[in-house]
Amino acid sequence: MKMISTALIAIASSCVMAQEVSVKTLLPQMTDLTFLTHRPQPVFKMAQASSYDRRSNPGPNSDPFANGDAGNFVRIEDGAKGKEFVMADLKGPGSVVRLWSANPSGTIRFYFDGEAKPRIEAKMSEFLTGKTEGLGEPFGYTASSGADVYFPFPYSKSLKITAGESNGESPKSLYYHVGFRTYDPSTKVKTFTWADLTANKKLMETIGQGLLHPANDTGIKNLFRGTLESRKTLTTSYQAQISSAIRTLQVKVPVPTPDDAKAMTWEDPRQLHNILRNIVLRIQFDGEQCVSVPLGDFFGSAPGLNPYENLPMTVSPDGSMACRFVMPFEKSAIISVQNLGPDVPFLMNASIKPFPWGPHTYHFHAQWLGEKSHTRPFHEMPFLDVNGEGFFVGTNLHVASPAPDWWGEGDEKAYVDGESFPSTFGTGSEDYYGYAWGSPDLFTRPYHAQTRCDGPGSLGHTSLNRWQVFDPISYTSSMKFTLEMWHWADCIATFVHTTYWYSKPGGTPTAEIEERLLLPPKIDGIKPIEGAIEGEGLKIKSVSGGKAEAQDGFWQISAGKQLWWQEPKTGDKLILEVPIAEAGTYEVFGNFCHARDYGIHKMTLNGQAIDPVDFYGTGLEWKKQSLGTFTLPKGTVTLEVECMGHHKDADPKNMFGLDYLILSKKQ
Repeated sequence: MKMISTALIAIASSCVMAQEVSVKTLLPQMTDLTFLTHRPQPVFKMAQASSYDRRSNPGPNSDPFANGDAGNFVRIEDGAKGKEFVMADLKGPGSVVRLWSANPSGTIRFYFDGEAKPRIEAKMSEFLTGKTEGLGEPFGYTASSGADVYFPFPYSKSLKITAGESNGESPKSLYYHVGFRTYDPSTKVKTFTWADLTANKKLMETIGQGLLHPANDTGIKNLFRGTLESRKTLTTSYQAQISSAIRTLQVKVPVPTPDDAKAMTWEDPRQLHNILRNIVLRIQFDGEQCVSVPLGDFFGSAPGLNPYENLPMTVSPDGSMACRFVMPFEKSAIISVQNLGPDVPFLMNASIKPFPWGPHTYHFHAQWLGEKSHTRPFHEMPFLDVNGEGFFVGTNLHVASPAPDWWGEGDEKAYVDGESFPSTFGTGSEDYYGYAWGSPDLFTRPYHAQTRCDGPGSLGHTSLNRWQVFDPISYTSSMKFTLEMWHWADCIATFVHTTYWYSKPGGTPTAEIEERLLLPPKIDGIKPIEGAIEGEGLKIKSVSGGKAEAQDGFWQISAGKQLWWQEPKTGDKLILEVPIAEAGTYEVFGNFCHARDYGIHKMTLNGQAIDPVDFYGTGLEWKKQSLGTFTLPKGTVTLEVECMGHHKDADPKNMFGLDYLILSKKQ
């Protein structure tokens, strides 16, 4: 039976090798998770062109952590329509499979196979955000301020991609990634044409549905249902008469009610974020330890339960989780779950079916590593360092930051087959995960997601994942993947990460977990200023125009919130009630927001007028200032704010923002 399977694989491989690479043959790989389970045919190398800071290039003055990652190009050329900034100059045969930018601008042009005229010429801000006809969602889109395109653009000889100035837009400060495959020179590749979109319309619709609505494999069977006892390990063995594969692995844990979770301390082992860390999933294939990851992290949800669904993983609000990565084995699979916490009801199911095994079939791997360390000095955090042959297929990352400053300036670096300089060099952690500008907005896309971001700013816990299914990094002898620890704050932060890869049997084994890093640290939110009367806590007595509400998400201000009066017109009034705990004479201070769209406002406190204040500013900042001295009674007084218009250079929205008031009693 095994001899037949091996022969079938050899025949299938020879057919694939003879097949011409084209848009039509590449599209199915966007959803085909079995493609990752064996040596690719034809073989290719995955790499990335990007705007990384060239000061990191090798040399006597090299700075590996240089952070000027915008506006760096291969070269600048004089084109027929002005300056063209070369983003990538690729020698084929090959195919671009991913493009990304944080600030797409100007005109993007694709010159295939040495052609003088571009086959693709489009406004970059439209092309990279899914607004080009035929390349809309789920192939092109915006994810939390990041512009992403996943689509095959094959070329038989070469491909040059440029950014040109147009309509006053300059790409001089462009952040960009171009992910591309390079095939063996003998590989036949059919170069992209716009006609490929029409010819493959039905196929693209099918692939699009597969990306947006991934399905678990049929034939799910129960492996365990019951109580997973404290300090016990549950083991399920599967001895195959013929080679097989796990096609879907599912688990379910109970989810505490919000009230129950609120009643427990952060450290309580019954909290879901602790349960999902205290259950450790391990899998052996054919006698090799291939998976060793805390349960929640394995499914890309950490800390706690952060629901999402993309191509290989699903996490549901009811505590159900599913993994669709295909996991082949020749003879045996041993799945174990170790419970380091209290008793917990537990369900595990799997779909295990026959799967052809051959000399180039890979085992699936996942390992969990991390560190709790000082953010200085900057350094490269090791995600993966293995020998052998296989595919690197993605990561998830959990950051616990005790400071609200941005933690993600660090670049990803992939060193393939002993490279001294990485063939993939990124431009920032969030850029690797497909979004931009450290945005706190949650998103879920077929290949990546941000499922948690506590805030304000970057304070608290953040959870991210990226699956390199269509852009897997193949390696033949070794693979090293790192992410720079580059945090704006000098603090002690926790970075833990799960890395997923495929490897031919006999490669470097999966690392074991460090139990000391398991429990997520408790991080307190932004504390209020002592003695402050919070603006967002004041009762609104009346408002004659515009909209007044609490606005949060700011790490710079007391309790992270302010009272925000939006777009009043000149003459509109906002009247607030201010509590006075004790009668007396006070100097009253206020902390107010200043920004481009903030107006000029006159305030009156307890009937005493205050000179108008211009809250215009070129950036975003809060300034504490004295409003004067007031004799105030115990009880409640009114603070009246009247819109007087705006500065001549301001965006005319007349905003008003009050962080807090402080009453300083006079002797």
